[in-house]
Amino acid sequence: MVIKKNLYLVIFSLFIGIFLLVLTDKFVFSTSWFFVVSFALSVFISRFLDLNVSKYKFSLELLIALPYLLFITPETVTVILPIIWFLTSKRNRLLRALLSFLMCSAGTYLYYLAGEEFLRIPLFILGALLANFIWMSIYSLELIKELINPLLNSYLLIFFGSFIISVVYLFSEVKIFPFLFLAFMYVVYLFVVVFYIKSYNIMLVEKIERKKLEQENENLMNLIELIYDENIENFEERLDNILEMICKTSSYEAALLSLFDRKDKKILRIAKAGITDDVFFKLRSSVISIDSTMKYFSKRFEREGCYFVPEDAVSLEEEVSYVFENYMSFEYENSWKPKDLLLVPILDDQSNMIGYISFDKPVTGMRPSVNDLKLLKTLSWFVYQFLKRTPYARYWISKDLKYLSYPEFVRFCESVIGNSEEVVLGVLDIDNFDSINFEKGPEYAEMISEYIDDYFEERKDVYFYKLSGENFVFLFPNSTKLKSLMYFGKFNEKLLEKFNVTVSIGLVHDEGENSYFDLLSKAREALKVAKKSGGGRIMAL
Repeated sequence: MVIKKNLYLVIFSLFIGIFLLVLTDKFVFSTSWFFVVSFALSVFISRFLDLNVSKYKFSLELLIALPYLLFITPETVTVILPIIWFLTSKRNRLLRALLSFLMCSAGTYLYYLAGEEFLRIPLFILGALLANFIWMSIYSLELIKELINPLLNSYLLIFFGSFIISVVYLFSEVKIFPFLFLAFMYVVYLFVVVFYIKSYNIMLVEKIERKKLEQENENLMNLIELIYDENIENFEERLDNILEMICKTSSYEAALLSLFDRKDKKILRIAKAGITDDVFFKLRSSVISIDSTMKYFSKRFEREGCYFVPEDAVSLEEEVSYVFENYMSFEYENSWKPKDLLLVPILDDQSNMIGYISFDKPVTGMRPSVNDLKLLKTLSWFVYQFLKRTPYARYWISKDLKYLSYPEFVRFCESVIGNSEEVVLGVLDIDNFDSINFEKGPEYAEMISEYIDDYFEERKDVYFYKLSGENFVFLFPNSTKLKSLMYFGKFNEKLLEKFNVTVSIGLVHDEGENSYFDLLSKAREALKVAKKSGGGRIMAL
């Protein structure tokens, strides 16, 4: 889409520019080589000067062209400026060169329409500025809205400068003192322009920082409410809302939340903000290996616990990344480039990376500062606090569930049940636990409980949760009733051999048709039957 738009603008700028030059019915290239060469050299040097309005580069070329229009023709300017732009631009060379060509052609056309010499230079500038405004409106209305104040002020400053230079036409003959005074006035004018730009940038930075601070405070409170709201039935929609709130808080327009599926060794895209549904579907459907993304988490890109990968620092694989179409192709110091990557790891309670959030399109257009990265790292912790209460927890919780609360364990089991063809849920109760506790002491009773804990931690095909010292819940994903019976039968033998203690177990098999609580209720019914039968038994429904 962007390539097509750029192509249309190239064609538009070329043909309209040529058409306007043809309408002037003349083309005179100056042969005063001193002025031609000095003008080209001045413009070339100006292209490397760092003078920005907001986050966009202020064009000094017209200010340089103003005094030279006293000595060279506007057609000469129309030829030289596009060539310099083409040679010095880093991206979209042809597009930028033809924008300059269109501006100068429009200026040249109005230049020759002027009836008075005094109005020629102002009309040249007027034509160039009108062409610039029309071209930018076609390129992006959003850009016009963003730049309307500094753009109009810059236009007025440049237009005012054209009248300063045109004062020379009011003199019947040019003498040394009026000429030096005019040169002095123009230098003062240039200082005023620079002062305005610097002052505007300071004011803008203060305004942006003040707005960011207000947004951070307001959005942070809303984010906390979203994170800790107990009602998380529609957790996928809530994740999108959380990510949107984080974008508002951190002043980014887009974000993508990804998790590591260690079992299948791939990346899962699970939530988005500022990304269209069709693009998100495409990203979500692509199969990306974890290994292919780890190169972006190199130590050399690490800053404040986040990872910033500058454009062209490493090659971006097309299926791994997505580049937005509506980036503004302007150059400024420390600007965010279309292929910059900002990755914020999501860490679990043991500081293991379970996924990451990639941010894009900063509102300021700038690469992240140290404070920005610290804020994003904090916000990623909030994301983890929510994620561990959702079924997505299954992607990083393999065996050790002790850090989860029981409600979190329940949600985890619901996720496992929903993603398994068949499951077995079991409830275990140590027989005569109170008597053991009383006769042999709480230390011995706790030793038995810890043995059960340690025994099942070594198994890879079962999840369990310790409800109390004597009660455990077990979940076997993709397991049959027979396999689970054999599993617990072997465990019973070892427990009896080591402690001379028995356990009663209730099992229920399901093919994903019932919820966790339905299965738990049936397993407890089976446990009651096992208990009534004298204990030390396994009862399966």
